[in-house]
Amino acid sequence: LPLAVSRMVSESIALEQYRDVRTVYRLAIKIFLTCGLVGTLIMWIGADAYANFVGIPESRQCIVVMAPTVLFCCLVSAHRGLYEGTRNMIPTAVSQIIESLGKLVLGIGFGYAAMWWGQHQFAQGGTVFGQTVSTAQEATAISQGYVAAGAMLGVTIGSALAWLYTMWYHHRVGEGITREQRLNSPPSRSNKAVFRAIMAIAIPITLGSLATQLTSILDMLSLQRCLKLVMDGDGAQTVREMYQSQLAAAGVTGSDKILSWLTGNRGTALTYVNIVPNITLTLGISALPVVTSAWTLKDHKQLKSTVESALRITMLVALPCGILLSVLAEPLMYLIYGQADISEIVGMLLHTLGIATIFMCLVAPINSILQAVGRADIPVKIIIVGGVVKLILNIVLIMQPAININGSSYSTLICYIVMVVLSLRAVRRVIGIHLQWSSVVIKPLLASLLCGAAGWGTNWIFEMLLPRRIASIPACVVAGVVYLIALIMLKAFTREDILMLPKGKKIAEVLEKHGKIG
Repeated sequence: LPLAVSRMVSESIALEQYRDVRTVYRLAIKIFLTCGLVGTLIMWIGADAYANFVGIPESRQCIVVMAPTVLFCCLVSAHRGLYEGTRNMIPTAVSQIIESLGKLVLGIGFGYAAMWWGQHQFAQGGTVFGQTVSTAQEATAISQGYVAAGAMLGVTIGSALAWLYTMWYHHRVGEGITREQRLNSPPSRSNKAVFRAIMAIAIPITLGSLATQLTSILDMLSLQRCLKLVMDGDGAQTVREMYQSQLAAAGVTGSDKILSWLTGNRGTALTYVNIVPNITLTLGISALPVVTSAWTLKDHKQLKSTVESALRITMLVALPCGILLSVLAEPLMYLIYGQADISEIVGMLLHTLGIATIFMCLVAPINSILQAVGRADIPVKIIIVGGVVKLILNIVLIMQPAININGSSYSTLICYIVMVVLSLRAVRRVIGIHLQWSSVVIKPLLASLLCGAAGWGTNWIFEMLLPRRIASIPACVVAGVVYLIALIMLKAFTREDILMLPKGKKIAEVLEKHGKIG
């Protein structure tokens, strides 16, 4: 939805229809408020049914507590869409930082508070959250659902704080349109006309987002159900033998506990996988108003330059991060957790998911480009195709006891490869752009392979010289230096890329002086 608002605002500014900007914003607030309330009610009403269906009834508290996040995310998205359309990314950046800090600080704080309260109740009389228990371990087990709910409360409050910031920013700055611009612009279209225009853009984009979320839900449901069938059948012994040492170290026994342990570690792996796509997602968001303006004004040169720049910068970020995450998966997890059982199982998943990260990073910017030129229907179709591929592969692979949870990693990689290939073909067909593969892919790939090799080799050496837990730190530093040098030697940067950086003009002048700009 915010992408639809951003596109409408950007198009209005390109056509100098400044009064439409306020009309778009006011209607967007009403639409987003309705969507947020409906989404929150659905989560509240469906919490029990969903928790029971996936076989994790204690997750009900998390769903109930997190439900208002839908409302706050919708409201804050209306403001983000407005300012992104005016090419002002400050409200988006600041609100995301506030939201993340709220999740981190308040989430951990409430989680610890719930755990402390559970132990305090047990010490006082053996009753924990209304249930009678006889051991501290039972008290901890009962508290876990409330601990998770406390963490989710931090998510909800973080989202609320982000919304309050965007409200304050809008009160102070307005829509970012000057009084002179508004007075000299033609009369705004009627609310009905603007509403229809928003819906014409928003519905395909929303369907694409909905398809993505439904695909994620089906992915999780199929994963949990397939693993449960494996653990309830003849494959349980194979799984136990496969993870024997890790299960013993984690103190996990029983099929249900193993199921939760496997899905929990996959969730941990996805946490790190999603970091990089969340960074490159902003590249698509920031490129959307520029692409919309160039498409509206039929400026093919600007259109080609913006598309190539967005994809090149995405690759410059995604390739080294994905490759390093793959080759240094276990060392990085051991650095963070200091436990061999966690680093081994999460690292195993990240070996594949790290490469998948590269393709995941490309999907959002390409979708934004297609949405910016009015073809939001194409990402919907591609997402559905990718979801079907992932669902089929999940069922086929996860049901193999020897593959089990790894099947979800393989299906994720193949799914996103299919989506990227189809998306790039669509960009070429719709926009008529022939990408310069040398600057967009080949040079960043060569530099990233050198980066990955340097990181792996350095880590191998430092593991013999330093404590294992910190060996990956100098490895990442060396890998980063090698990557930067390789990019400069390969002339992977263009002047436009450098100018986007702080002090970019001075950096570009130095590189041009030495002939290091492509």
